[in-house]
Amino acid sequence: MSEADAARKDYLILALQGEIERALIKEIEAAYTGESKADSNLQLERAQKAVIGVLVECVQTQRLYFVIRSVIMGLLGSLIYFLVVLYLGAIDATQAVLLGIFVFITSLVVSRLFDKQVVKVSKKIVSLLNKNKQLRKFVLKRL
Repeated sequence: MSEADAARKDYLILALQGEIERALIKEIEAAYTGESKADSNLQLERAQKAVIGVLVECVQTQRLYFVIRSVIMGLLGSLIYFLVVLYLGAIDATQAVLLGIFVFITSLVVSRLFDKQVVKVSKKIVSLLNKNKQLRKFVLKRL
């Protein structure tokens, strides 16, 4: 199964595909009322393929951005956690839970404050992943 075929079986894409097909059928029927049914069906198939192709790329790119942002937040959180534990020397379970909550909220706030920079880094990583199709496929399937 190719990457495009696997992407077409994605739940998000399948959920949107029915809505897109209904909208396309309505638009094509309105635009091509005077043409033959075969021409109308051909136009519909072409439009569907184009829209689904764009949809697949959009969903995959959004997922890549989500994965990259999550990794950046995880790295930032682990750095903060490491520095606090290094400073304190040792922590117990209660402190670990409280520190985990604090670190998550802090990494979330920092990632939102530096959203412009995070998006810039994410775009560079996505462009690198687009050049390496195997790695991109792995990230989309496994992460």
